[in-house]
Amino acid sequence: MVFIRNLVVAFSLYSKIPMPHFEWKEEDMKYNLAFLPLVGAVIGAIEYLLIRKAFRFNLPMVAVMAFAGLVPLIVTGGFHLDGFMDTQDAFKSYKSPEEKLKILEDPHIGAFAVISLLSYVLVWIGALSIVIWRFSDTGIIFFCMSFVLSRIMTGLCSLSFEKAKKDGMLSTETKSAGKGCKYALIAQLLVCAAFLLCVNAALTVLMAASTALFTAYYYRKTKREFGGVTGDTAGYYLVFTEGLMVALLALFLSLPLG
Repeated sequence: MVFIRNLVVAFSLYSKIPMPHFEWKEEDMKYNLAFLPLVGAVIGAIEYLLIRKAFRFNLPMVAVMAFAGLVPLIVTGGFHLDGFMDTQDAFKSYKSPEEKLKILEDPHIGAFAVISLLSYVLVWIGALSIVIWRFSDTGIIFFCMSFVLSRIMTGLCSLSFEKAKKDGMLSTETKSAGKGCKYALIAQLLVCAAFLLCVNAALTVLMAASTALFTAYYYRKTKREFGGVTGDTAGYYLVFTEGLMVALLALFLSLPLG
């Protein structure tokens, strides 16, 4: 029952999928981060079916890309994208860490957030168009799995890295997290890695190395800019990692060996 309640809390927090309502207790958030990748699995499954059906009915590529881009927005309600935009505004403000933390809490959208979002969307659509154009089983599988992997890594970073605020949502979640939460995420990461290695070892290594480098950059960047990670920077990490994986996938598929 505890795990079911944690699952419901995870989907209630990180998605717009209707869930049963009940009064949350501290123990109900003990493993909710461990279930975060399941939200990505739902997105990936919908994307897989969408792309397969789109090609079956010979839909235009523009329509397929538009629908594919809408899926994560509809499932999550743009929850993580909001953090991405807030973080980009703070990064580009060039103010003190204290002032940057205030920018993260500001509900208004700045110019840099809009510019960053447009840049991201253009890169994501361009990369996805290559993936769809090549239409390989490898490409579709890795694209769909990117939504799971990005959430596994976001959960691990959130649990492992120092927090910028002691009273923020992320601090509350990670304080309530049980010891088994991190191990559950690591186990999911190993299972996903083993599966993807069987699909394409070279691409798996490329994505793993690139994600590791970005994770190191993210750690140093948030430590210097904010004094640690927050819920908004976690959203930034998740969104950027998804974009990075799609871009790498497009690059790989464009190569002769892809």
